[in-house]
Amino acid sequence: MSKLLKKKIAEEFKQRYSTMQDCVLVKFEGLDVHTADALRAHLRKSGVKFNVVPNRLTSFIFKEMNFQVADELFSGPTAIAWGGEATTAPKILTEWIRATRTKAVSIKGGFIGRKPINLKQVRELADIPSRPVLLSMVLGSVIAPMTSLLYAVTAHQGGFVGLLDALIEKKEKEGQPAVA
Repeated sequence: MSKLLKKKIAEEFKQRYSTMQDCVLVKFEGLDVHTADALRAHLRKSGVKFNVVPNRLTSFIFKEMNFQVADELFSGPTAIAWGGEATTAPKILTEWIRATRTKAVSIKGGFIGRKPINLKQVRELADIPSRPVLLSMVLGSVIAPMTSLLYAVTAHQGGFVGLLDALIEKKEKEGQPAVA
């Protein structure tokens, strides 16, 4: 490959990955065309981009973009999955690998905030609920004490009204005026 072509490819990759902070690196071996197309379609539906990359060139570009590159992540056939929130690509890839039970695709590791993460950390990211779910959990925990207070106040009001009704009935039975 000529130096001019390599330079042009490097510029294209830099532009493509310029805003990327988080990604997952995927190893694939023995992946047939049908399965590869199914994986790409599944990722595309979720807004995750997927590119097969040349290791040396991508490692070089990542280093230029201030990624803390661990060289073992760029060995063997490598693809990059990125897009959406930091948890999106790990979650979608992990679910797809579990659902298809394929041995041809596996997660190598990735980057969060341009710092390397290992397979275990990618799996932990995949287990984090999505942003809307997390927001609803926070909102629920903020509202819960107020809801409990409201129920307590209204329960006491109902009890107080019941006591007043009982007192009025008792007074009326005794022949005394209920209101003085």
